[in-house]
Amino acid sequence: MNTFKIYEYTEKASGLFGFLRRKGQKAPLGEIVFHNDKIVVAGKEILLAELQQIRIPVFHDYYGRNDRGNTSQGDNNLIELLLMGGNKETYYFALSERYEVRSIKDQLITYYKAGKFEFDNLTLVLGLEDYNAVLNFKRSLTSNNLT
Repeated sequence: MNTFKIYEYTEKASGLFGFLRRKGQKAPLGEIVFHNDKIVVAGKEILLAELQQIRIPVFHDYYGRNDRGNTSQGDNNLIELLLMGGNKETYYFALSERYEVRSIKDQLITYYKAGKFEFDNLTLVLGLEDYNAVLNFKRSLTSNNLT
């Protein structure tokens, strides 16, 4: 499955004159769909050629996760899309299972090969922590390029 629900957090101003900002209410925004040649965010297509970089810095939150006695809704994962024009779009997305983000492995590898996704972020998302596993994975990517 390469579709995830996305959310938008509206900021609430607080403090004197609203100088302090904090994350406010969560509002459903639609879905994010990962394709090999584009990403569709809430019905808006962003072609891979329009992207400078894709980052997934937070991807460990899933529905039912117990975090210090609180049960998570799984919607605190983060994706950042850096567009060619310099704009950055940030979205929160939901995972219903622990390793569900790994279901987009093929798309992430395609983004890496296109120079849009960093190798370190790829290995983190895929759960490759052992040095030998990372090295073997990197070799498999380069050998796949030769064939």
